[in-house]
Formats: sequence, structure tokens, C-alpha cells
Amino acid sequence: MTKSMNNDYPFNVINYPSIGGDIETSKGGFIFNQLGIDNIELIAKYETFKTMVEKMGLTIEPMPNTHKIHERIDYEMKQDKQTRLLSDKFMPIVEVIYLPKVGKSKPLYITVVRNIPTLFDVATQRKKSKDTYCLILFAGLHQPSKKISSEAMKITSKIIKRKAFKLHSVDIAIDTTDQRSITHNRKGAFKDNLMPYSKQGVISKGSSLYINDLEHPSISRVLYYDKYLKQLNQQKKEIIGNDLREWKRLEITLTFDVTKRENKGFTHYINDLNFVDDLYEVQEVAQLAGVKSYSNDYLIYQLNSLLDNRVINNHESVKQFNSVESLERFKQSDFRRYLLAI
Repeated sequence: MTKSMNNDYPFNVINYPSIGGDIETSKGGFIFNQLGIDNIELIAKYETFKTMVEKMGLTIEPMPNTHKIHERIDYEMKQDKQTRLLSDKFMPIVEVIYLPKVGKSKPLYITVVRNIPTLFDVATQRKKSKDTYCLILFAGLHQPSKKISSEAMKITSKIIKRKAFKLHSVDIAIDTTDQRSITHNRKGAFKDNLMPYSKQGVISKGSSLYINDLEHPSISRVLYYDKYLKQLNQQKKEIIGNDLREWKRLEITLTFDVTKRENKGFTHYINDLNFVDDLYEVQEVAQLAGVKSYSNDYLIYQLNSLLDNRVINNHESVKQFNSVESLERFKQSDFRRYLLAI
């Protein structure tokens, strides 16, 4: 992965000669052209997870019915081809754990899902009752316009480092710019450009292009969408500057078999060569999608912070985990728990 400058990008570029690098930002101070982990999904025994978070002083609450996660669950339930005995007694349950936030910003949260086909399959394979397991979803870990709390990252760190919590999926995201609108008219070209990943077809929906059916051992989805429009539609209270009109996002989902013995959780995965191989695949997808350049500085900052919370025990990170100042503070630091050889 390389980091280069493109004068066509409508960003301010903050130069730091002392470290010989640049951090690209919008006028509003959002970090751009960075590779990062946005979502992490784990599968764990529900009672084990519940006991752990309650000991941490966290509260598990019902997820509001208006949350978009319910659409995903409804879709999965409709796609389930198997007959589930006593299925009426195992209706999906969705809960939420709100994490500490920065000032008046919206908090990160953990979504906890029970009684869905994916979990039934794991329970059957392990000869456990159907309601044994839960899906734990950490979302929004790489969202430039949202202020992320270092305390939220520390809580996330404690949970994802549990070896007993198996890794189900990881979303890798890149924020980039693209002058062209994302519409149905780009579907054909997107399919041609993304071959062979798009061999099974591309789905166009609104200002998004999806590849959901991939013949790949790890990549289960590729999504390219208009992030600027999404911000306007879903987060209208936030001020999105005109310099962000070309803001697009590429998200690549990596999915794993939680029933395999090799699946020893998130920490084991990122320390394994399979993670490096997957990042090379991400790089290839990004190039095919037209992402000209990006940096993995934020990803390395994330991983170091999750593995060792001492990385974020400084004034800048405590103030806001994902600020430009926090990333710069990390880049100047000599402390590294994790090195990415790519």
C-alpha cells in the first residue's frame, strides 16, 4: 500500500515535515484517504458476554424498533431455507449497549443480536441449545465525521480480545473522492472494472453499488456508495461542507467461519499472515474500483490502540480518538505494539 498526493482532491493537506508525511483532511477536519476497520462482528455465548459487560458497568437495553439493524435481520430470516422447529419460540432479539461519547456527539454502541439463522447453525454444529449464542456488532469505528471516544475504544478492546469470542466478520473501509455520481448508469462499468470479483453480478440501489455474491474465501461483499448523500440523508443535524460533495466510500466485508478451530478471535487474526493476504486483496479491489491512493496510518493506529490501551492514554487521544491531532500524535510516537508489514 502506498500513500501519494493527488492535487485533484478537494482536501486541505496538513504537512508535518518532521515525520516526512502528510495527513489529508477535509476543511472540517475529517481524516480522508485512510484505510480503517469500520465494523467488527463476533459470535459468543450470550451469558458469557452478558456477564462480562455487566461487570464492566455497562447496561444492555432493547434496541429501538426503528433501527436499521431490524431490516438486516428480517432479510436474513427470509433467506433462511431451513425449517426451524419451534421457531415461534425463538424470535430475533436485538439489544444495544451505549458506549461513552465525546461531548455532545452521538455515542458509539454495541449491537447484540440473538435468535437468527446464523447463530442457530453455530449452535447446531456445537450441539448447544439454539439460544446459546449471540452476534456482537461493533459499528462506526472508522467514521471521519463522528467523534470517537477513547473510552469507547478501550471497552471495545477488552471485548474483542477475548479468545472465546469468535471472529465472524470485519468491514474494511476507505474514504475517497469521486467526481462522478453513483447511479444505475455506472453498474455495467463497475462490474467490468471489478472483475473477477463481480463475476456473479452487481446490484444497484440508490446511490450504492453492491457485489454480494462473491466466489472468494474471505471477501463476502464489496460496497461502493455516496457517503456525502448518506450523511445528508441520515445525519441531517451534522454540518457537511461543500468540499465533501465528492465524498465516496468503499467498504469490503471479510467473513470467517466461526466453527473452525483456526478461528481464535480478532487478535489472532490480525497477527496472522491471512490478515496481510486479505489486505492485499483489499488493495486490489480498491485499485479496480478507482481509488487512486490511500494510507494505512489510521488502521495501524486503530490496531495498536485496540491491542494496547496505553497508545491512547495521552491528551489528544483522550480528547478525541479519531482526530487529526490524535493520529499525528501516534505517528510521532516511538511506541508500537503492532507493526504491519505491508
